[in-house]
Amino acid sequence: MNSFDYESLKSNLRSYLESHNINTSKMFNCINPNHRDINASMKYYDDNKVYCFGCGECYNLFDAICAIENVGPKEAFNRALQYFYHEQKITPRQIKKIVKEDKIEKENKDYNKAYNYWHKKLKENKQAKEYLRTRKISDKTIDKFNLGYNEFDFIAGGLKAIVIPITNSSYTARNISNEGNVRYYKSKGSHTDIFNKKALVNNIPFCFICEGEFDCLSFETVNANSIALGSTCNIEKFKNIEKNKNKVYILALDNDEAGGKANLELKEYFRDNHIKFLDFDNLGFKDPNQALVQEEDNFRNSINQIIERVNRKIKQDEMM
Repeated sequence: MNSFDYESLKSNLRSYLESHNINTSKMFNCINPNHRDINASMKYYDDNKVYCFGCGECYNLFDAICAIENVGPKEAFNRALQYFYHEQKITPRQIKKIVKEDKIEKENKDYNKAYNYWHKKLKENKQAKEYLRTRKISDKTIDKFNLGYNEFDFIAGGLKAIVIPITNSSYTARNISNEGNVRYYKSKGSHTDIFNKKALVNNIPFCFICEGEFDCLSFETVNANSIALGSTCNIEKFKNIEKNKNKVYILALDNDEAGGKANLELKEYFRDNHIKFLDFDNLGFKDPNQALVQEEDNFRNSINQIIERVNRKIKQDEMM
């Protein structure tokens, strides 16, 4: 089967769904078995995929067969052939190759449709907007990073959450409700991704390094270029990722044991690679967001002083 036939096979998603009494001309209940959808959150698009704005899942024909018929990827492909190409002869080797390609496609999910939908929901939700105000995150920053709001209702538990897009294919959701025992939900891949990676390669001469996404959003709220590691476990990823080594990096990790160890490890890396760095102690608070919330004016002034210090250093180097 060539690639055209493969794509042609996937184009039968609408027919498959409608054969299961699903009206694809309007929103319908999500077919993800782990999502207790009562609000008709899934929609069919002409790219031959369905997107759920409740749980964020994106399914093609094979995914849909897996979900509805409770079978694995290889069996889903075989059933798709049986339903739509029953006379087509496919070798085991071809099946293995196509299943592999489909797995790669699923690993490269695109949540952008969901991000835009969730961003619109945030604009309409008073609780979500008030929560971000209490964290002192500016409207400009909310729009810049396309922050959203969604009510996730998984079998394992639900949460009303601020959604922070990490990449096109991964996000972090922070529960803003006192209900339930789930504080954070992270989609697959978000644990190992650095937030706002473009801050490492833009033309701004400095970059703050912090741990959490809300800490990064705090720096961005006061116009300070920043990244969030997502976890101190991502230090190796930071070392290997593309970055401008002429920047001045300002360490603003959490004031706890893990943050202290990460701080020392990064300083060693910077020294070994002749990269300029400075320290920022978060005004003695646990993390940058707490500093912004508790002492906003002092936080802003301290950041401005550091930026001025960086700019003076750059001018001195240019004169040498």
